[in-house]
Amino acid sequence: MGLDHDYLMQSSTTNVNYRKVINSVHDCVNDHLLILMNHMLTSADGKLFDQAEKAKSDEERMKFMDCTKIFRTERTDISHHFFINLNNSLMPVSLDSFEDQSQELSLVGQDEMEEMVAITTMHAKAMNIYGEEVNHMEARLEYIEIMYDDCFDKESLEPKHICEIFQKTIEGIDIDIDVKLIFYKMFDQEVCSKLGVMYKAINQIFIDNDIMPEIILKTTKQEEVEEDEEVSTQVATYYDPTENISTDFIPRTKEDISRVVNEFMTGGMTITGDEIELPESFLRAPTQKDLDGNSCYERKEVVKALSKLQQKLSSLHDIAENLTAEVIKQELLSNISSDNGGILDKQVSLLDERSIDFVGMMFGAIADDETISQIMTNLIYQLQVPVIKVAMSDTSMFDDEEHPARVTVDLLTTAGKGINSEEDRLYNELEKIVDEILDEFDIDIRAFEKAADELQEIIRKEQAISDETEKQQQKKILQEHARHIVISQLKMISCNKKIPNEVRPLVLKHWSTLMLNRYIRHGRDSQQWMQSVLLLKLLLKCMQPIRYPSQFTLVKNNHMALIEAVNDELYETQQDKASIRDQINTLKVHFIKLIDEYNLQIVDENNEQITEESLQEEDTEGTQEELEQIQEQIETAKQKIAKLSSSTKPGVWYEIYNGEDRAVRRLKLSVILTDAAKLIFVDRKGMKVIEKDADVFAKELEENRSRVLADHSTFDHALGQVMKAMAA
Repeated sequence: MGLDHDYLMQSSTTNVNYRKVINSVHDCVNDHLLILMNHMLTSADGKLFDQAEKAKSDEERMKFMDCTKIFRTERTDISHHFFINLNNSLMPVSLDSFEDQSQELSLVGQDEMEEMVAITTMHAKAMNIYGEEVNHMEARLEYIEIMYDDCFDKESLEPKHICEIFQKTIEGIDIDIDVKLIFYKMFDQEVCSKLGVMYKAINQIFIDNDIMPEIILKTTKQEEVEEDEEVSTQVATYYDPTENISTDFIPRTKEDISRVVNEFMTGGMTITGDEIELPESFLRAPTQKDLDGNSCYERKEVVKALSKLQQKLSSLHDIAENLTAEVIKQELLSNISSDNGGILDKQVSLLDERSIDFVGMMFGAIADDETISQIMTNLIYQLQVPVIKVAMSDTSMFDDEEHPARVTVDLLTTAGKGINSEEDRLYNELEKIVDEILDEFDIDIRAFEKAADELQEIIRKEQAISDETEKQQQKKILQEHARHIVISQLKMISCNKKIPNEVRPLVLKHWSTLMLNRYIRHGRDSQQWMQSVLLLKLLLKCMQPIRYPSQFTLVKNNHMALIEAVNDELYETQQDKASIRDQINTLKVHFIKLIDEYNLQIVDENNEQITEESLQEEDTEGTQEELEQIQEQIETAKQKIAKLSSSTKPGVWYEIYNGEDRAVRRLKLSVILTDAAKLIFVDRKGMKVIEKDADVFAKELEENRSRVLADHSTFDHALGQVMKAMAA
């Protein structure tokens, strides 16, 4: 999250029946999830069968068929156990119940990591869709926790926790991980991505009961938020008709845009005033002679001349970027003159000239659109003449959002969003599609339809490859980061401690795996993580050679309880049970050996007391220092993350500053390591490219060295810019 939440209560919350509110929330969650789960389970059969039909291999087809069989046979049990697990997790918060619900998964194998990455991805996607509703709900639950003891934990309603409930529900089904991942995908599509309505309903329950009816989100940079309009350089500006709904700004709606363009192109409207920046054809009112067309070249002659220019573009790509409306009109007249033996006895009609100028202004707006790279701008510019020809014959292009010409322009920018070089293989594929339009398009719109279909297929394939690669990268990043945290923690705890060789596998393999998992699932500031750290610290303390009576008493009185605690924690993981049993037995033998050896020693009682007290003081101070150091690191990271805007989320594309002497890179934010305040960016192929400190990146955004690439329709944006100029 990029916000340091400062929740302000706007009205009194006294005399609220909190038990009633919590019950209402409980019922709301069950009702909504019941509808979503039932729909997923009842529709799964048909959807999986369709997927099996589309499968490209027998192996893939069998996976979907296996899922179909499982959904048929396990449907009732899945629903039953899901709601049992859900409602068990909605019990009031207590330490005992929290520990009872912990189901740790070992990360020794890849299957468990696959599941964790799937859950993390689902959660990130969900928060992108309805994250604000979740944040508001958690703020209100946090408030209730202060006022009312029997409230369930605020995190128990997070999308991530609901995904984990589904994970727990299906973990008992004997299926391969590939099949499980299909289950997760179904759950993501039919349940997780549709939870926004539920969170709105929960927030409404709180509002209706006067529990924080209004929530104000502040950032640590409050003064900048108050000047919101001046910070908008981070987001590409584009024409939004609804912004000026209460003024005389014209046009106001898409219907208005359609009406204005049609009237303008057919001569029913002319721009009046002193707009010196608009083309002359916009300002000159058409005469009857213009409308009759007797003194003008026929449209077919104009289109033929434009087609000549189009063919020229097909072989000379470099001239496209310099092709302004005025240059096009000059080339047009030159081609007409060439076809008529060097004679120009007529003029281009005002309406045809308007089409050229109007589309020319749109392509000028595309060139000015900073969300499009210069590489892609040059490529799209080659379509200017074909789009002019479409505009002359089909004004529906300006109001039909599914028109093949405008869809082609939009898909080109979508497909090329992550292209940083003309040497990119994908750029060559896109260039080939543009060349085909230039070669094939005359009047028939099928050339654009074909291009749109090809672009959609390219985007689908590239996205599938990118998603898979990015998923592997995310897994690797999470593993490496978690291992770094665990290793650092182990070094800190084991400093000046000896780990006997026989129990090293228990500490360095089994327990570190448990810590690795707890870190990924719960985070470094969680109770689960701290419990694993403190238990390991106690374990290492007890397994040291006994030098003092107090050590002897500690080990003798507590070693069996400690062994049981370690055994219970490890058995909740999915590590090899036989190996755990062997290590627990080895630990028992080690403690017995320590106790027996101490009984044979003779200790100097006088020297012992002072040394022992100092040892205890050092141990206490060390523990406190470690905890304070961890907390300080977490707080520092939170402060850095808070400097980022709320729009800084995985999946957002940016132009990334890469140093003074290097070109910017167009990359996607893939992972935010919250407790390390690190942002990981990947290229269009899903490969990790750059890692940024959150504090540094926030400053780059503020100074506009790095900037977000707004996700909008290129055609709509360009059309809106022309409308804005006409209405100024």
